[in-house]
Amino acid sequence: MLDINKTHAADIASNERAACAADNMARLLSPRSIAMVGASNNMVGIGGRVFANLSRAFKGPLYPINPRDPEIQGHKAYKQVGDLPEVPDMVVIAVAAEHAVGAFEACAEAGIGGAVILTSGFAEAGDEGKEMQAEISRIIARTGIRAIGPNCIGYLNVAGGVMANFALSPTEPIPDFGRVALVSQSGGFGSYLVTKALVAGLGVGWYVSTGNEVDVNVTGALRYLVDRDDVGVLLAFCETLRDPDVFVETARRAAELDKPMILLKAGRSEEAARAAVSHTASVVGSAEVFDAVCRQYGVIVAETMEEMLDLALMFQDGRRLKNGRTVIMTSSGGAGVLLADEGARAGLSIPELPAEEQELIASKMPQPFFGSAANPIDTTAQISARPTALAEVLDILRTSPSIDVVTGVVWAQATSQVETFIHVHRNTDKVCAVLSNGHSDLLNQAKVPYYTDPRRLMHAVGTLHRYSTRPALSQTDFSVDTARQERVRKLLADVPQGENALMEHQGKRILAEYGVHVTREEFVSTPQQAAAAAERIGGKVVIKAMSYDIPHKSEMGAVRLGLHGGAEVGQATSEMLSEVSAKAPDATVAGVLVQEMVPARFELSCGMQRDPIFGPMVAITLGGILIEILAEATLLRAPFDRATAMEAIGRLCEGRLMGGTRGLTASEAAQVADIAVGLGQLAMEQPTIVEVDVNPVRVDKGAAIAADALIVLGETDNG
Repeated sequence: MLDINKTHAADIASNERAACAADNMARLLSPRSIAMVGASNNMVGIGGRVFANLSRAFKGPLYPINPRDPEIQGHKAYKQVGDLPEVPDMVVIAVAAEHAVGAFEACAEAGIGGAVILTSGFAEAGDEGKEMQAEISRIIARTGIRAIGPNCIGYLNVAGGVMANFALSPTEPIPDFGRVALVSQSGGFGSYLVTKALVAGLGVGWYVSTGNEVDVNVTGALRYLVDRDDVGVLLAFCETLRDPDVFVETARRAAELDKPMILLKAGRSEEAARAAVSHTASVVGSAEVFDAVCRQYGVIVAETMEEMLDLALMFQDGRRLKNGRTVIMTSSGGAGVLLADEGARAGLSIPELPAEEQELIASKMPQPFFGSAANPIDTTAQISARPTALAEVLDILRTSPSIDVVTGVVWAQATSQVETFIHVHRNTDKVCAVLSNGHSDLLNQAKVPYYTDPRRLMHAVGTLHRYSTRPALSQTDFSVDTARQERVRKLLADVPQGENALMEHQGKRILAEYGVHVTREEFVSTPQQAAAAAERIGGKVVIKAMSYDIPHKSEMGAVRLGLHGGAEVGQATSEMLSEVSAKAPDATVAGVLVQEMVPARFELSCGMQRDPIFGPMVAITLGGILIEILAEATLLRAPFDRATAMEAIGRLCEGRLMGGTRGLTASEAAQVADIAVGLGQLAMEQPTIVEVDVNPVRVDKGAAIAADALIVLGETDNG
C-alpha cells in the first residue's frame, strides 16, 4: 500500500532540492562575493590572469586563496576556504587536477553556491581523470553545489562585473554592456568567438564556457540566461547537447519571450564526431536530428561561425521585420544588382518605388540626374556633387510607407557617409543594414549591422524576416492513454521470446490503436481460408507469408500481388507456400496475410527511431523506391500535434508536395500527419519499441493507407 506521508515528504524534498539548485545557479553566475583557489601574483599563469580580471571589474568582496603568499594583487590572501570571513557565493578553482577535487569538496562543505573549475586533466585525459571527474559529480549530488567545467575557460557577466575567465586578457578593455549572450562548450574556440564577436560590433554581455560539463552544460546555461532581462539574443557553440528536455523547454521559453536562439553545432561528420568525443568525452548525436529538433522549436542553426555572428549582429537591437520590402541605395549600379539578386535569394522583395517617391528622390539629386530612383536606387558618383543629397534621399526612405528595410553601400573611410547612415539607423524603427568595403569603428559603436559581402547582408535580413513572421510554436499537451498502453502491451506479450521484429499483421494491429489507417486484411492459416478471405475483402488482393524468419518477403517468394477472386487466391497461396518452403526450408510460416490492394497516386513513408540524445524521432519521407533515390525526409521529435506534422509535410520537396493537381489534398495530408502523430504517441507510450517503419503509405482519392509495417523491439525488452 502506498504511504502517502512518505510520498508527500519525498515530493517536498525533491522540490527543495530543485529550489536549492536554482538558487545556487544564481549564486554561481550572478555572485555577490567571490573567492579564488589558486589566485596568484604571477601574471603569466592562469591564476594571476584570472584574478586580475576579477579584481578590475568585480565590486563585491573578493577573496584570494593561496597558502604561501599573504597578499595577492593588493588583496589579503587566505590559506584555505575554511579561513574565509564569510561564505562566498562563488569560487574559481585554478589548481592542478589532483588538488582541485579536494578544493571543490571544501567549497561544497562550506556551503558555497557554485564553482568555476578551470583546471584540465579530467574526463578528457584518461581513466584517472574520469574517476576524479566522477568524484566531483558525487560531491555535487551529495551537497547541491553547482559547477562549471572542469576544463573550461570560465565566464563573463558584464553587468555583474564578473570577469571569471581567461578568454580576455587583463590588459584588454572590459566589454561594453550588451544583450548578446554566448555559451560555448569549447573554451579555446569560445574565446576566439568572443574576440570575433567584439570586433564585429556585438554587445556581448555574457559569455559562459562549459568545458567537460560535469554539471552546468550548454543547455543549462542557456536555460538560466533566457529568463534574464539583460539578455536578448542567445548564441551557442556546442559539440554535444545534453539534457534535451531542458533544451526544448529553453527553446519554447525563448520563443515565448521573442529571444532568438542561434546555435553552431560541431561534430557533424563521422570524423568530427570522433574528435568531439576525444575533446570533451561527449556523446555526439546525429546532426540531421539536431537540425530537425532546432527547426521544430524555432532555434536557428548557423552553418558557419561567421553566419552566427552575422545573425546576432542583425538581431541584437531587437527590431523585427513583418514585411520584407527592401530598398537598396548605392552609387554603384553593379553593387545594386548584386544586392537585389541576394535579396531575392533570401526571400525579400525589392519593389519598385511609387512614381511620386521616385520623383521626390530624383529632385534631391544633382541635375540633370543620370541614375535611377526606381529601386535599386543608383545615385551614380554624381551624388558627391551635392553634399546634402545622401541625407535627404535617406530621409525620404526612412519615412517611406513603401519599404521596411533600408540598405546601402558605404565606404568605411568616408566618415560623413557613414555618419549619415548611422543617423538614419537611430531615427527609424525600420531595419537598416549597410554593405561596407571594410571595418568601421563608427558603425561598430553605433551598433549598425554592417557586412562586407552582399550575400551575408541579405541573408541576415532574410533570416530576421523569417524569424519575425514565424508561426507560433504548437503546445503539445500529451498524456499517456493508460488503457491503450495496456492493450498494446498485451499484443506485444504475444511475441515469442527472442524475436525482436513483429510480423506485419501484428504491427498493423498496434498501429491501428494509434489511429493509423491500415489496409483491410485477414490473417489465415490455409489456402482455403485465404480464398474465403479474398471473397470477403473483394477486389484485387495481395497475399503474404507471415514468418519471423523472413524479414524480406519478396526475396523468398513470400508475396503475390494483384490477385482477384477466391479460386485465384487459393491456388496462388498454395504455390507461394511451396516456394517459401523451398527457398527458406528452416523458416516457420505462422500463416498468410490476405490484404486489399490499395491504389496509389504516389507513396510516402513514416518511421520512428530513437536518437541517443533526443529520443524518439519520427520521419516523414517519400516512399517506395524514391525513399533511397531522393532521400527527401523531414524529422520531428515526439510528441507533437497535427499542426506541427502538417507544417513538416509542407516542407517536403520544397513545398511542392502540398496542393496542385498531383500533390497531397488537405484530407490526404491530414491523414499522413495523423500517422506521424500516432507514431510519436506510440513511441512515448511504448518504450520497448525502438523502431517503426511504415512503408509504403499509399496515397490516393483522399486517403492515406499504411500498406506495410515493421515494428522492432529492443534486444531484451520483449517476451
